[in-house]
Amino acid sequence: MARAIEEILREVRIRDLELEEPCRVAPETPLGEVYRLLDVERPGAVLVCEDGRIVGVFTDRDVLYRTALEGFEPSTPIRDLMTPEPVTTRSDHRLAEAIAAMTRFGHRRIPLLDREGREAGVVTSRDILRFIAGYFPEAVLNLPPRLHQHMPRPEGG
Repeated sequence: MARAIEEILREVRIRDLELEEPCRVAPETPLGEVYRLLDVERPGAVLVCEDGRIVGVFTDRDVLYRTALEGFEPSTPIRDLMTPEPVTTRSDHRLAEAIAAMTRFGHRRIPLLDREGREAGVVTSRDILRFIAGYFPEAVLNLPPRLHQHMPRPEGG
């Protein structure tokens, strides 16, 4: 099975996954509005876009590590707090490439670009796990709660 998963991840393109529509904001969007989007929509991140191009990203981790204890005014433009020029990949790249980028940079989500370099969405680690679970439901659903766990006897009624 492990070999089959590797082959599939090398063949499937990111654009073939069912991805949710990302939250997008302009660089002038106030921090308070971005907080509201993160709270209500629960995307985990917002793309900061200008003229269809990604100029930055602001994530739920940025809330914790950059803004929570700093006392920024809700009117602060998100361009002052975003991560500029985030790591991106193209939507026509293979899934294995997205996984490699997430692993290399320690990101849970990677913004996507189309062939012209314009914003084309976001792929998340959850999207990838959902794809794998959907492709191999029996194998995934029968995994023990902890991968190293071995059950000495069957449980249940």
